[in-house]
Amino acid sequence: MSVQVSYKKQGLFFLLVFIGFLILLESGARIYEYSEPDCFLIGTDAMKNIDIANQKLMCSESKSLKIIQKPVYAFEPNQQTSTININSLGFRGVEFDLIKNEDTYRIIMVGGSTTFGSGSTSDNTTIPGFLEQKFHEEKFNNIEIINAGNRAASSSEEAYSIRSNYKNLQPDLFIIYDGWNDSFRKMPEKDLGPSISSTELKQSKKSALQTLISEYMSQGISKYYRTPSVVYPLIQQISVVVSLTEEVMEKNSDIWSSRWNKICDENNDAKIKTIILLQPVVGTGNKILSSDEKIHAEYFKGVKTVEQLKYFAKKLPISSCTMSVDLRNAFDNMDIPIYFDGGHMTDIGNEIIAEKIYEKISPIVINDIKKLS
Repeated sequence: MSVQVSYKKQGLFFLLVFIGFLILLESGARIYEYSEPDCFLIGTDAMKNIDIANQKLMCSESKSLKIIQKPVYAFEPNQQTSTININSLGFRGVEFDLIKNEDTYRIIMVGGSTTFGSGSTSDNTTIPGFLEQKFHEEKFNNIEIINAGNRAASSSEEAYSIRSNYKNLQPDLFIIYDGWNDSFRKMPEKDLGPSISSTELKQSKKSALQTLISEYMSQGISKYYRTPSVVYPLIQQISVVVSLTEEVMEKNSDIWSSRWNKICDENNDAKIKTIILLQPVVGTGNKILSSDEKIHAEYFKGVKTVEQLKYFAKKLPISSCTMSVDLRNAFDNMDIPIYFDGGHMTDIGNEIIAEKIYEKISPIVINDIKKLS
């Protein structure tokens, strides 16, 4: 009898210890979530010239945007906030005609959230917005630049969108602003097709445990017990860092350059020019970093983002493309805070990048415009 009671007491003890451990984990997860910024731009030194109320407004408006898949992520058309306008075709900015005028020179700028302008105060202060303004200031008013930036878009998703959608918009030139979103993963060799979405492809590669956690996170339970939602992304980050060996990064750069080489070849056949831009992130080049930027730079060293971008740079120029430009050194010797996280920039940063792009591409564009007249 006493032995049975002892076993019961031991079982109860271990159960209480296990519950206590779960409570401790949950407390740690919630403290971590509370300490981590919900929106990285709020309170950063790069955003010090914008009052906190407007910083919070920019964050909430960005988060409120609705996303659809077709089969890659895209913005739902006809969304308006005080800082962002998504037009009737799902692109950030003003409306434009599907059939362009004969004297219009149409540029489509493709990329991720840095192209879209996460953290920009308006549509006009994104990189494509500033670039269009620069051409108009030089009296090239028939140049139209479409902002085709999409959140977290990788080169496989961008290539799919170019083939299936963007080429139908009659562009004269594609500008690809790329690199960051392919720098922290083992890149898939296979290009996306209409039969499977990017989400479905990612889901198909998940383990049973990953699928279980994803389903848990998509349900309402996660708001009551946050530990899996907090721990899982951290474990994913660690697994990515471990997997990004020199061999994998070299393979990634082969896939990346080959993908854009094929796209440029296809665009050449359609008489469309293509310019590849390798983007800067915090820690590339010789920018004088602010205190906040130093923190992000240390993180990027850990996840090997800067290192992977070096491998991409070795593949430039891409032979079939009209031009390849390495912008990683765009902010060399500048000491003003520009990045509010690892790669997203303030309006000032966007303007500087737009000016650098203009310097490189304007001879090509102006020469093409002369042929139109």
